[in-house]
Amino acid sequence: MRVALKFAYDGSVFWGYQRQPNVRTVEGDIIKALNRTKMIQGVKENNFQSSSRTDRGASAVGNVIAFDTDFKKGQMLRALNSNVKDVYFWGFAEVNDDFNPRHARQRWYRYHLDKGLDLDGLKRASSLFVGEHDFKNFCRRSERSTVRRMDSIKVSRKRNFIYLDIKGESFLWNMVRRMVLALVKYANGEIPKKAITEALAGKQTDFGLAPAHPLFLMDVTYDFTFEVRESSIPPSFRQNYEKVLIQGELFSTLQERIG
Repeated sequence: MRVALKFAYDGSVFWGYQRQPNVRTVEGDIIKALNRTKMIQGVKENNFQSSSRTDRGASAVGNVIAFDTDFKKGQMLRALNSNVKDVYFWGFAEVNDDFNPRHARQRWYRYHLDKGLDLDGLKRASSLFVGEHDFKNFCRRSERSTVRRMDSIKVSRKRNFIYLDIKGESFLWNMVRRMVLALVKYANGEIPKKAITEALAGKQTDFGLAPAHPLFLMDVTYDFTFEVRESSIPPSFRQNYEKVLIQGELFSTLQERIG
């Protein structure tokens, strides 16, 4: 049986997502929990795969992993949640044998900004990114294609923050954070709109990199739905999230998502 699990985590306590030797990472802790519960024998043996590798300091509400297992599916999430800290599994789906979580229909990121920023300015500039563009000036340099399509960018004010909700099929390394800083610089009058347009057209530009902590991977969607198996969020998980820069925001968002 191949399964996909949806989970949240507090990125502030990890050294990034991708497993690395001698440091604590989200993926590393998840693999340890999978081994401890005997859900898998090994990463290769059970074809363990992650959907999205978030930056160090970034958090998630709905990231996804997939692996092959014979573990009882009704007990899977509870067993994992009892064996891992600062990560909370809440969704389950049985998937095809060839399912790869990286091949998603859409990814949704949310960046939190100070409510005092120019909302209209952010809206004007954010529209420049929608559609297909070469984002080579908005990522770490890479040999692979830097062309991506942004489905939408919504700017809204809620609670004490401005939300930038950015949706697209896939993202490059640091892409969202570089886009965000360009938007903030425009809203603050530091750069003209033309600077963003020229950067998207290929003119070499470096707007800098926004901090990672206010960035959340909200969801990764596919052509199937996840069953919510863990709707009662444990108090210990909520307490851990008080350490997130946006205090309580990840918990309240997760609460809204799973009820």
